Amino acid sequence: MKKRTLMIKNICIFLVIIITALCGCGKREIPITSNEQLLSGITPESAAVITEAVVDVFDKPDILSTRITQVLYNQVVSVSKEEDSWTGIKLLDGTSGWVKSKYISRDTDSVTDGSIKNKIVVTAKLADIYSGANNNAKYKKIVLGTELYSFATSKTGYDILLPENKKGWIDEGGVIAIPISDNVIPKTTNAEFVQTIKKFNGTIFVLGGTSGWGLDSAGLVYICSKINGVDLPRSAADMKKMGTAVKEEETEVGDLIFFSSDSLKKDVNDVGVYIGDNEFTHSSTSKGVVTDSLEDNYFRGRICGIRRIF
Repeated sequence: MKKRTLMIKNICIFLVIIITALCGCGKREIPITSNEQLLSGITPESAAVITEAVVDVFDKPDILSTRITQVLYNQVVSVSKEEDSWTGIKLLDGTSGWVKSKYISRDTDSVTDGSIKNKIVVTAKLADIYSGANNNAKYKKIVLGTELYSFATSKTGYDILLPENKKGWIDEGGVIAIPISDNVIPKTTNAEFVQTIKKFNGTIFVLGGTSGWGLDSAGLVYICSKINGVDLPRSAADMKKMGTAVKEEETEVGDLIFFSSDSLKKDVNDVGVYIGDNEFTHSSTSKGVVTDSLEDNYFRGRICGIRRIF
């Protein structure tokens, strides 16, 4: 009788061990992915990715409302609400707004799949995604600052995961590859930052824009600093709180120069990047991305701060 009782007891213990192993003590049975950390703090339940090259973000679910910024292809966002054909989103920098729902996908495998080896960051003003390494068919044109993820490397490029369960290929020219174990864009130098700024010379002004198809001054600084390893807020006023304060006579190449709307200097209306020889580059509402002189009294009289971020 004792032997039988002991045998039953052992069988019960064995069954408990098996059930516990299969159920994971109440935890989810299978992890969503081994790369869930690439959601950068956004919960899997609210995460989504952008499916078009550049998508406008508005302050209201209305195409006639103010464009506050733009999001790029494959960018991770957090979905907060839905209203008719609009989706409310929050960006990693805290910016909230509305995008058209057709440009959002809740399938985040393109940024979390377990096969991911490298983050691919576009450093060219424009780049093409192809349907395959040996296929000349262009799938989509993307812009500087776009972040993709590769699962394999070829002789001249990278096999990449795309939104909506697609795959593609991108040439190694005009991108940088970062091992997924790092997943951080390395900080470069002030000179390299300025070289990136110069890629946008002649680009048209677009309020809230952040791409080679049009941008404002803050958008220019935001996207160019990002791919050079420095994350800044999206607005000029918030940028002015970053980095280190610099005196006018100590200004160096790559420093950010902030301007007020008038000589009273009570606001932050514009930002430019000092490129040397008393000149700075910014996005003018009438001329787009241009270089102007600090010797011009119009600009000199409105300088309200200088910050060094590199």
